[in-house]
Amino acid sequence: MKAEAARLGFATVGFAPAEDDALRAARLHDWIAAGHHGSMQWMEDRADVRQGPQSMWPEARSVIALGMSYAPEVDPLALEGEAEKARISVYAQGRDYHDVVKKALKALA
Repeated sequence: MKAEAARLGFATVGFAPAEDDALRAARLHDWIAAGHHGSMQWMEDRADVRQGPQSMWPEARSVIALGMSYAPEVDPLALEGEAEKARISVYAQGRDYHDVVKKALKALA
């Protein structure tokens, strides 16, 4: 699985037990209560199933965590100080990371 994940562009792969954890659940609650979720109301609305893997999928036994860089090919600071040149925000450069990561996840599945 690690070799295939690397072939698909994932830089890291990890595995962990899919156990809910009271401390993580409390931290999520505190984070939401502090308003750190901003305008992502769905996080507050679905916090009960986001407390841990088994809250969402009771039958889950393991978690597979994957990491993928979607950094732009060009250094975003290269134009720093050049006021006469327009800059495009990093998040808007390249393909939407949702699409890139989703495609790789589907191929790995």
